[in-house]
Amino acid sequence: MSYAGSKRRSSSGSGSASKRSECENPNSKPCGSQNFMSLYIFVKLLGFGAFGVVNLMKHQISGELYAVKNVKKTDPKADSKTRYEIELGMGLNSQYLCKVHSYYEDDEHFFIIMEYLKGMDLFNFIKENPTFFINNPKIFWVVIESILHGLVYLHSQGIAHMDIKPENVFLLLDNEGNIIGVKLIDLGLSIKVDDKKKCFRGTFFYMAPEFFHLCLSTGLPADIWSLGITAFAMLKESLPIASRKKDPRRQKDEIYSKIGSLLLKESFNPFFKRSEYIEISKIEDFILSCLIVNPKKRPTSKILLDGLSTQLLK
Repeated sequence: MSYAGSKRRSSSGSGSASKRSECENPNSKPCGSQNFMSLYIFVKLLGFGAFGVVNLMKHQISGELYAVKNVKKTDPKADSKTRYEIELGMGLNSQYLCKVHSYYEDDEHFFIIMEYLKGMDLFNFIKENPTFFINNPKIFWVVIESILHGLVYLHSQGIAHMDIKPENVFLLLDNEGNIIGVKLIDLGLSIKVDDKKKCFRGTFFYMAPEFFHLCLSTGLPADIWSLGITAFAMLKESLPIASRKKDPRRQKDEIYSKIGSLLLKESFNPFFKRSEYIEISKIEDFILSCLIVNPKKRPTSKILLDGLSTQLLK
């Protein structure tokens, strides 16, 4: 089956960070759209989705470019979720995460001021370059290492991303199309981890088996499973657990059933045949280490990063 990940996400773009504008604290009194429109000039549309649109905008005083997500207010529950995402994003600071600088809001919209990233998400990169990573294993490891740096940082803050997939990995590209950086994006499903608090969230192709057990998931190990599925997609341009059903609901039900059935097994090997090439075999070993069915036996992001760093030094 050809690679058919979940819904495509739009690109947003990379600029240097500048001073935050008025609404630095999501708990402070919000700034209205009048202040926002007086400070930012529309440049072009970057993308759109169910949440609204993302525009490239220029700060009139500093001249800096930003990606601005315009989220339409719908109901108190959805608005609370958006505020949570803003608060979470503004509290994080890592070169491996897309920075949320500030926000504005009025009665109808949120305007989220984010770092502008120039390049494309991993999903679209794989579609345009289906054999790139199998032909360039060293760059595969560079991308994986950056994702792990982002996860180690999030996990050290007690936060699980909960939606690791190619659409949420952004590749920074230079003018020649070379990968010069990697950032995790979209914290919309992220949670602060609590061992007593269980959850069920993510994109179904990438969800871990523990989600389909009565205990559900506490978060951090699920990110590692999703990383393994993402790494498989990078290598094979396909997904290890897929469906040929065209109806979205039936497709989701089939995927849920297939993932849930893994709980009856001790291991999951998505490779029909292992590669004879050493470099590719090492990638397959990494993927298998992420796809350990028992979340308690799955390596942490820190263990994977430390092991990867040791391997890359050889």
